[in-house]
Amino acid sequence: MNQRTGLRRKKRIWRVLWIGLLGSAALLSGCGQDAGGKVESYGNDGYLGYTNTNPNLLNRSGTLYHRDMDMINQLLRPMSGVKTAEAGFNGDVLNVKLRVSDNATDKERDSIRAEAQALLQANFPRYDVHVKVAD
Repeated sequence: MNQRTGLRRKKRIWRVLWIGLLGSAALLSGCGQDAGGKVESYGNDGYLGYTNTNPNLLNRSGTLYHRDMDMINQLLRPMSGVKTAEAGFNGDVLNVKLRVSDNATDKERDSIRAEAQALLQANFPRYDVHVKVAD
């Protein structure tokens, strides 16, 4: 190996070492700085604030389905003749299944279904409400 090749190799090694050292210093210096920006949290909607910005989500009310379920139960609980109510959401469709007292006549069952239908549709205009009385 001649002296010229050895000198080039040393220069190349030193150049790579200096580039690596300066690159490392530049990268590490950015990690120690505080961004200084204000930290903001997302809205508590279960979608990281997405429902506040996108009006095309299925539940356009900006509320969560479990809140709507609580409201449905709150509305149907005082109705006479209703033992339990089950509700399911399919986009903008609200399906409600009512269990009524065993001794209710067909006329009473229809009356309870119509009353629940009107009550829920008036309180949830954003949904297409379907009420059914279980046999």
